[in-house]
Amino acid sequence: MPSIKDIKKIVSNDEYISFGPESIISEIADSMDLKNIGAVPILNDNKILLGVVSERDIVRRCVKNGRDPDLVTAADIMTTEVVSIDLKMSSDIAMKIMGENNIRHLPVVDSENKLINFISHRDLIGSVRSSTRLNIILITFIFMFIPFLFILKPFLNL
Repeated sequence: MPSIKDIKKIVSNDEYISFGPESIISEIADSMDLKNIGAVPILNDNKILLGVVSERDIVRRCVKNGRDPDLVTAADIMTTEVVSIDLKMSSDIAMKIMGENNIRHLPVVDSENKLINFISHRDLIGSVRSSTRLNIILITFIFMFIPFLFILKPFLNL
């Protein structure tokens, strides 16, 4: 199983959208809609992860209570008890963590809690699919190559 550091988004150092704690929820929601994403990390000026704002946070902590999204900040509604992972973790463990915590996004952080990237369930599924595809190719090659060796064995003096 590939590790988090092997995920395409991490390898290519893809940009992620993030906001500060004073960012207005209406701006965050607009960006999430335009980029078709379900959550964003909230960082301080040093890229230290402070929390996450998800669609669920916006609905449950802002809209449901009749609060004006133009007056509410990320700090007001963000989830601060954030589950995060590091680059050494395997993709299958990360998927298990997502399932156990009922989340679809995971911040990847370094030892100082600085955000490296923000991955989604889709990123992990893509990683597992790529790994599976490679395994199928390798197994196919092995099953084709080994019989070929037995056919050529008398000619190769093995």
